[in-house]
Amino acid sequence: MSETRKGLPELPMNWVRTSLGTVHSDRSASITPARCPGCLFELYSVPSYAARKPEIVSGEDIGSSERTVEARTVLLCKINPRINRVWVVGDHSPWQKIASTEWIPFFGLDGIDSEYLCYFMRQQSFRDFLSLRASGVGGSLMRVKASVFAEYPLLLPPLPEQRRIVAKIEELFTQLDAGVEALRKVQTQLKRYRQSVLKAAVEGRLTAAWRETHKGELEPAPVLLERIRTERRAKWEAEQLARFAAQGKHPKDDSWKARYQEPPKPDTSDLPVLPEGWCWTTVGTLFEVKPGGTPSRAKAEYWAGDFAWVSSGEVANCHIKETREAITALGLKDSSAKLHPAGTVLLAMIGEGKTRGQAAILDIPAATNQNVAAILCANTDVLPDYTYFLLMAQYASTRSGGSGGMQLALNAGRVKDLTFSLPPLSEQTEIVEEVERRLSLADEIEKTVTQSLEQAERLRQSILKKAFEGRLVPQDPTDEPAEHLLERIRQEKANRETVRSRTERSKRKQHVEQGRLL
Repeated sequence: MSETRKGLPELPMNWVRTSLGTVHSDRSASITPARCPGCLFELYSVPSYAARKPEIVSGEDIGSSERTVEARTVLLCKINPRINRVWVVGDHSPWQKIASTEWIPFFGLDGIDSEYLCYFMRQQSFRDFLSLRASGVGGSLMRVKASVFAEYPLLLPPLPEQRRIVAKIEELFTQLDAGVEALRKVQTQLKRYRQSVLKAAVEGRLTAAWRETHKGELEPAPVLLERIRTERRAKWEAEQLARFAAQGKHPKDDSWKARYQEPPKPDTSDLPVLPEGWCWTTVGTLFEVKPGGTPSRAKAEYWAGDFAWVSSGEVANCHIKETREAITALGLKDSSAKLHPAGTVLLAMIGEGKTRGQAAILDIPAATNQNVAAILCANTDVLPDYTYFLLMAQYASTRSGGSGGMQLALNAGRVKDLTFSLPPLSEQTEIVEEVERRLSLADEIEKTVTQSLEQAERLRQSILKKAFEGRLVPQDPTDEPAEHLLERIRQEKANRETVRSRTERSKRKQHVEQGRLL
């Protein structure tokens, strides 16, 4: 499209330049559905937008005031305008149609196709305009006012061309939606594939052929487990002797050794049978588990230091190579936070958002907050990466409704009690390599799918841009010019405003007369 000397796009044939405020008509009225408990309402709420279908709700179940709307009304969401939420009120039921006050209504006008207006407001350029002018402290508290877009430019075509544009957009979007749906299915399949790889890995099925090839060469896991238990007891005894020495004491006999508590063995009655050479144990039997701590936020000298500090929201089935925050040596000293080496596996006990139960592995030394359990498996005979994959498998099993050992509410004690399928050390290495190979392939496919989805969204926006510049469908010289259309729109709005003013004056007059009678 060529440019005029003023830098504005040249108007297509029979189009007219106007503003969004010119076609904005709000004839809604406040309504309190709870005053009519036996009535049903067709409610257009913000939560129902995701399903693109209103809720049919009884008045007694609606606790807030709403606004009346009607079919063909375009609803633009006030909340957090970066989220593209705009739709057209349909005719899904015979009940009164109402909308949340979080919507800005554009009531139908004779010269405007509602779907045309709806698609216009789905343009990313319009979303960016609104986002820059929203007020509030952020996120769901950000809102826009109707006055913001009053002067937003709108190129208006003749009504028949509006309908041709809508038909072409819907034709192209239908094709795009089919492709996007196929890509979404691939994403779902990749998620299931990753889960199946992890499950097969920690149950021994992934390395069944390898294990058969190396039969007789592997140290059985029960032997490995007994060695770990012996080493942990010896470490505990050495620590106790060091404490005696620090206090200037020397035990008279070995009775103090009876205070050592062996970690309990897991109940395997409901657990699957493991391959030969494997055994069931618990996280607490194999490793020390340490919760972290948070230095006082009130003391600036505890923060912006040199020691990485992990929040529970960062523990999201990932490798941690950097953290959002860091603490100082003084913050480390004056809190219960402890610095853990690279290779430590973390488990979110109380997560920010949806991270509870997810794992991470440290690629850097770091401390954690009190809602994260640090599983100290670095420098042990159990590979950190195998431990990480096992916890990821348990999380996936629980989220998909399986019988995994992960509890939704976690604490350090429950983390220690989590069941652990232990393979021989050399087989752990093979499992880690095989899982990493398969997950890397899945990640490459995921990357391609993500790029394709982004490309689809760019194409969608390109279609909308062409549509509202008059480049999507050809113009018809026999169409009524939009100038005439715009004049009728203005006249319709003026007539409605006159009727509204008369109604309001009549109501005020009635109130005055009632007051005199009283």
